[in-house]
Order: sequence, then C-alpha cells, then structure tokens
Amino acid sequence: MLSNSGINKVFLVGHIGKEPYLHSVANEPDMLCFPMVTTEFIKKNGASVEHIEWHQVKIPHNYVDADNVLKKGQLVYIQGKIQTLQFTDEQHIKRYKTEIMAQYIQILSNNIEQTLVQD
Repeated sequence: MLSNSGINKVFLVGHIGKEPYLHSVANEPDMLCFPMVTTEFIKKNGASVEHIEWHQVKIPHNYVDADNVLKKGQLVYIQGKIQTLQFTDEQHIKRYKTEIMAQYIQILSNNIEQTLVQD
C-alpha cells in the first residue's frame, strides 16, 4: 500500500559545463557547484530533434574532495534530488531556482569509473 509521501529522485548523465567552484554561505555547509548539460533526441513532426537541458548541480563539499577530480567537459552520472528555492530579487519580484542536490556521482569519461559521492 502506498503512503501519501512522494519520491524525489533524479538520474542524469551529462557533461560538466564549467569548472566546479566552491560556494559558501554563512550558517550553511560549503557546496561544490557546477552546471551540467544533458542532451537527448526527441521526435518532432517525424524528425529527430536535439534537446539540450542545463542543470545546476550542488554537492556538499564535505562529502569528498571532488574539486580536485571533477573537471569541465567530463561525462558524469549523477543521482540526487530536485530542490527548488524561492527568493525575492532586488526589484521585489518572487523568483525560483531549481537545483540538483547530488547524492552520488560517478565519472564516466575517458573510461574512468570512479565513485566520488555516495550517501
């Protein structure tokens, strides 16, 4: 029997779009952040069309010393969850930011299979 709770799980395979950087905010754990790009081909009017999607990925920095391993251009597999943040900008407009909170990462490029993060 199913309960009223849901599932928040993401599986992505894509390339790191920029060099990862450390993001620090007071009273919060440091996060290693980077954009990731996924590409898929979908059928549209009988033709195969490329669809590119960018994802903002965050990894708790204390999970691993991943900033010395993760590099721009690497193909990676990520498991995690979606997190949407709400904030008000300088013009007092409510905005939203959707991020992927990584819980497991594996480098796939260059025939390297190295587990970096595991929850």
